[in-house]
Amino acid sequence: MSKNLKEYFADFDKKYKDVVTIDKKFHEEEIGVKSFASKAKTKDTKGNFSEEYIRSRFVYALVNSGLFPKEFLCIEFNIPKGNNGKALKPDVVAFKTKEWLDIYEDAKAKKDFKKLRQNYLVVFETKKNNKSLESAIENQLRPALAENESEERVFGVYFDDKPDILVFKKIGNSPIRRFDESIELSGSGIINLNFDKRDFLIDFPSYEDFRINNESISDVTKLTTDALDAIDESAFEDFLAELKRVADSVKPKHSERDLIVEFLTLKVFDEKRSKREKSNLKFYIEKKEKKKDGLAEKSFRERIDELYKDAKKEYKNVMSTPYFSYDSSFRPSNANEERFLILLVEALQKRAILKAKNESFNQIIFNNFGDDKQKADKGQFFTPIPVVKAIIQMLNPIKGEELCDPCCGICDFPAMAFRHAHRNDEEYPPNASHYFGFDIENNNLKLAELNLVLNGDGGAVLKNLNSISQKLTQNGEILKVGEFVEKNYNSKDWSHKDDSDKDLKKFKIIATNPPFGKGRDLKTGKDGKWEEAKETVNLYETYKAKPKPNAQGKITLPKSIDKGVIFLENAYKLLEEGGRFGIVLSNSIASIAEWENIRKWLIERVRIVGLFDLPANTFGETGVATTVIIAYKPKSSEKHLLDADYEVFIKEVENIGYEVKTVKRTITFKPQFLINEETFEHTSKLEEDFSTMQDEFKEFLKRQELEIKNAFNFKIS
Repeated sequence: MSKNLKEYFADFDKKYKDVVTIDKKFHEEEIGVKSFASKAKTKDTKGNFSEEYIRSRFVYALVNSGLFPKEFLCIEFNIPKGNNGKALKPDVVAFKTKEWLDIYEDAKAKKDFKKLRQNYLVVFETKKNNKSLESAIENQLRPALAENESEERVFGVYFDDKPDILVFKKIGNSPIRRFDESIELSGSGIINLNFDKRDFLIDFPSYEDFRINNESISDVTKLTTDALDAIDESAFEDFLAELKRVADSVKPKHSERDLIVEFLTLKVFDEKRSKREKSNLKFYIEKKEKKKDGLAEKSFRERIDELYKDAKKEYKNVMSTPYFSYDSSFRPSNANEERFLILLVEALQKRAILKAKNESFNQIIFNNFGDDKQKADKGQFFTPIPVVKAIIQMLNPIKGEELCDPCCGICDFPAMAFRHAHRNDEEYPPNASHYFGFDIENNNLKLAELNLVLNGDGGAVLKNLNSISQKLTQNGEILKVGEFVEKNYNSKDWSHKDDSDKDLKKFKIIATNPPFGKGRDLKTGKDGKWEEAKETVNLYETYKAKPKPNAQGKITLPKSIDKGVIFLENAYKLLEEGGRFGIVLSNSIASIAEWENIRKWLIERVRIVGLFDLPANTFGETGVATTVIIAYKPKSSEKHLLDADYEVFIKEVENIGYEVKTVKRTITFKPQFLINEETFEHTSKLEEDFSTMQDEFKEFLKRQELEIKNAFNFKIS
């Protein structure tokens, strides 16, 4: 059995214990490795091993253990920075070919280093102790890896005087990742490289392991999901920015957003199938398949056409009526849209979407490709993921509970609820059939299905309907406009007056962020206009509860009403008894005198469990202050929960952990990190109050009645 690296370290210490200085001659004569190193002492003034000693010992172990062939290694190689910039000097470089020195000399003569920068395989960086670890990785290893110009992976290794090491990988313009991505930490989609957890030296890959890993993504016809690296938020933002530029030039027939959703669904389906069936991916294009005019050869078209047919079987919302297609002769429905597809395939064929830790891809797509006027007019400023997760964590859905968002938009509440309920599962179940999403915009449902696919495996019940005037019945039918009116339904509980088969579907949980606020009021006779039929509006008790009688005791019904109030009642009445809801509303509904009667109406019917205020910058573009209401609808036997005074969990959230910014014409949610008060450097911890709020909410639940604890699935751990 061959010795491990640590045993070769011991050999080196014994063999060279009396060596005072080390230089390139030592490296070449004693280890057999090409070196450009200057002379350096083996110990510092305190008698500790120097960086030069630690580096030489590590290379000695790599070569003598047989893990790395000496012909492929170079110590202190000067990596040309671009063509004119200052050179980088990583401690050790392992090249893909042993002819690397000839390539280097040729590059110097031609003053063109591209071929050389495509030849790096592994870059090593060392320090004599771990105090400079983060600085060495950020300022030396990361820039060196960024100089790689191949389409394949490049790897990075950090080592010091500690027993174990850190191994990284990088591809293209993506940030560096841990070689073993499972070591990374994540929160709100943010990658934390987790320097505290090192890779075991005994598991250090050999040169051949790195080479095979590198080549595993070089042949696009043999790619598998397992071989791909996860795409990260930064790369995804760059990708979208590039697609915007492409769309400006190729001008596809349909909207870029609709095409991106459709094409990404193909990509996700392909990844899922590859993982499930251990098969090669089909979402790729070979160089020979791309024509000079940017269009594709027949082989690519046949492959994508087959992918469309297979994906349609699983993802009906997105694929039922595709925007792009090929005819029976494999001619594209639109040439510019094929060019758009090809560019998207090229950008993503070596990245895995399913492995991504980011939860906001769909919001990034919507915010950057949705029509601005449409978003503003319809109040479609979707809830940032940290807020969605905070509400879902408080509602605490478990497997089997039916959850609905009647204004689902891109379905973030059902998607995050699905993730929450199955957070401890190794594999997500085949569908999310307990989750429901309704939206007035049919195009949003395509993005919603993609969202659910990304966060689980799709399968939620998504319906295109107006949640104010249309409802889902118990038998799964959607009421037509004009059916949900007072002649058919009772205003108290919305039960059908004559036909129980047309009773409405009720849910265990409602989680929603409906349209609300001035400018988006529901018109109820204002300027003679009724936005919804009067016979429908009369079913909403809040419409009649809002106005206060004048001095003569007369009540004048309002000419308009905040839609947030209408959807608050909708949430209450679509709940089962014993159900709970979380809803985002304008802060004014929860506080000012104008809405006093609405608050009275609500607390007579539900147990207010929690209230938390969000700052005005939470939703970026809207700038409105909001309040989240968490409530419980008591069972008929639990009316005592409303009778006496009770405690309400109240929190004012000041720090949300992100800031909305526009970078390269792309709207993004940039994380805000806490600052180390000693070093004044940013830490990897988000500056947010949601984590503390969840802990405080759990403490609050400990003091509540058993019915409330059970309703929120609270168990003392």
